[in-house]
Amino acid sequence: LQQAIANSRLDRSRPADGWLSVPDGPTFFPTVEEFDGNPVHYINKIRPIAEKYGICKIVPPAGWDPPFCVNMDSPKKFQTKEQLIHRLQEGISFGDGEEYTAREYQKMASEQAMRWRDTNY
Repeated sequence: LQQAIANSRLDRSRPADGWLSVPDGPTFFPTVEEFDGNPVHYINKIRPIAEKYGICKIVPPAGWDPPFCVNMDSPKKFQTKEQLIHRLQEGISFGDGEEYTAREYQKMASEQAMRWRDTNY
């Protein structure tokens, strides 16, 4: 066990100057024509390039205004998660939250925002 601890303290992969050379991920600037309709088609087009880096940035074209795609009148419910972001570093996962329709969630979020505003301002 002591040997394993000693080995874990050795940094065998860092260069002598202490700096790692990590390449930047690519940034893509699609045209309105490439991005209009279904942006997923554009994402699939650039996927082979982006996958080599594990990350990419897509800057939408100027003036692009995605449509609102949630049916606020749907009776379908979705499950939320209780996201205590400050607890993630402790290895605590998100807990199950409540189930809401889109309209119920909008109402709950608005009420919560008002309570927070009244408490903090």
